[in-house]
Amino acid sequence: MSHIDIYNRFKDVMPVYGERVDIWFPNGRNSIRVRLATKEEYVFTMFSTHSWRFETVDSFIKNMKGAK
Repeated sequence: MSHIDIYNRFKDVMPVYGERVDIWFPNGRNSIRVRLATKEEYVFTMFSTHSWRFETVDSFIKNMKGAK
């Protein structure tokens, strides 16, 4: 899935956050990082059409394989 597809899916499933996005970046395979107008940053990861995760950057880093 392309990063633009993931961003569009993010806007569909998280419309309240989607309308407050200042900028977004690719964040690896099937994942984007979004920065809101409030400067808060989150990671949105797609596993399948109906399986996804929305979390803080700190949570994402904690849950990475091999993270310490």
